[in-house]
Amino acid sequence: MIMIKNKILMVSGLFFLVALTLSSCRKDLGNYNYHDINNAAITNIDESYTSLTGQALVIKPTLKFTKDESNDTTKYRYQWFVLADSSGYVVKKNIGKYRDLIWQVSLPSLNRKYQAFYQVTEKSTGLSWRKSFDLWVNTNISDGWLVLSEVNEKSRLDFYNYITADGSFQYYTDILTTMTNLALKGKPKLLYFCNRRDPFSSVIARSIFVGTDQESFIVNTGNNTFNTYVTLASTINGYSPPPYYAQKVINQGSYLTYLLDSQGQLFFENATQNASFGVRVNRLSNGELIKMSPYFSAPLGGVGAYAVIYDVDKKRFLEHKGISTASAVPATSSTLFDPGNIGMELLYMEASNALSGQTFAIFKNNDGKIFLARIVCSASSFNPVAFDEITTAPEMSGASQFAVDPAEGYIMYLVGSKVYRFNPFDKSNSMVVDLGSRKVSLMKYQKMVYNPSNVRYAEYAKKLIICTYDEANPTASGKMELFNVPNLNGAVTPYKTFDGFGKIVAVSYRE
Repeated sequence: MIMIKNKILMVSGLFFLVALTLSSCRKDLGNYNYHDINNAAITNIDESYTSLTGQALVIKPTLKFTKDESNDTTKYRYQWFVLADSSGYVVKKNIGKYRDLIWQVSLPSLNRKYQAFYQVTEKSTGLSWRKSFDLWVNTNISDGWLVLSEVNEKSRLDFYNYITADGSFQYYTDILTTMTNLALKGKPKLLYFCNRRDPFSSVIARSIFVGTDQESFIVNTGNNTFNTYVTLASTINGYSPPPYYAQKVINQGSYLTYLLDSQGQLFFENATQNASFGVRVNRLSNGELIKMSPYFSAPLGGVGAYAVIYDVDKKRFLEHKGISTASAVPATSSTLFDPGNIGMELLYMEASNALSGQTFAIFKNNDGKIFLARIVCSASSFNPVAFDEITTAPEMSGASQFAVDPAEGYIMYLVGSKVYRFNPFDKSNSMVVDLGSRKVSLMKYQKMVYNPSNVRYAEYAKKLIICTYDEANPTASGKMELFNVPNLNGAVTPYKTFDGFGKIVAVSYRE
């Protein structure tokens, strides 16, 4: 009986403790005032998006708050961001700070997805709501027009990418900023595409030389992006203090490339012979340095390196051949002219595909008379085929730019805002394009050096390119126009126009 009584007392004690605890909890709960917090539902954001680098990505989410039906955007902060890998680290990149996202995608194209987020924060409480989504960034870059222009005294590289599906072009503004961290400092100077083999790594890639009056870069676009590059200074076999840049580049195909730098030094690169930029070749075998004209020529398709240069002091032709480290006066049996004693100012020189490949050189003598020399030359010969005074084109003495038509051999030249055509065979001369009040910043034909037999490229190569701008609005009025220049002195007609540029300084085509 005593044991049963003790058990009853223990159970009674437990019931008392439980009751006391429950009573305390009820009393404790009564000490607080509770209310529902604001909550948010974020909808109208897809699970995944795919965009092209340089393309606008627009997302307009729907927000619904449980305690706020006013839709007052000033009560909240908004943030869009992406997590990206950089050298093994995860980096947060902010891409927007407004309720809706309108963003020109500036992430490199990858074969994996980016993780993206949208976050809304209530200012008064600090409460945040977040929605994540996948972002795939691709590039459709294949080939197209590269345009280097000056905008507010700075350099900008734009790209009109060719779309194979319908033959149209997609415009990428400031492609280096949107696709890379490469910043062009200074005013634009050079733009040139070629297929290059790096003499140090032997890597072959479709490459772009691009530069300003401060520095130059070689961009490897082999993977259809613009984010792999080196400085020109780092590839030169030697040291040059800044500012250091390229003035002109000419590629002959087969990885043979000549480069004239900002110090007036002419280099050549021949990866198959382990020759890299750095050995100056505008000098004689005795070491005498040659002050050369920026107009030099290198015929396309040669089996060995070959360039014709002009000595501006002694007014004579020189030629560089093969892997020689010096240049020399060409040897010839022709009596049309003495290449070692021209005695005139060189106005322009270009190796053209016209007439089975001739080099055109335009001169002015002390009396202001204009002469045209035509030469068939290569690493094995220097053969003058004509040397004529031009008497039927008096405007040519005041020309500021020249170009040689690659099909017909016309001399196209610019005087003010008027383009003239001189036919060296029937001596006819006529004004063919009048640009009116617009200023012409560039006139040229585009040489295709990687795949010139491509039908579309060959057609582009025959178009005269004229780039103009409005002096009252040079930062946004730049225009590149392509013109048909038919045979038999036919009328020059418009072919295609690209606009949206600044003052265009250089144009090239990525094949």
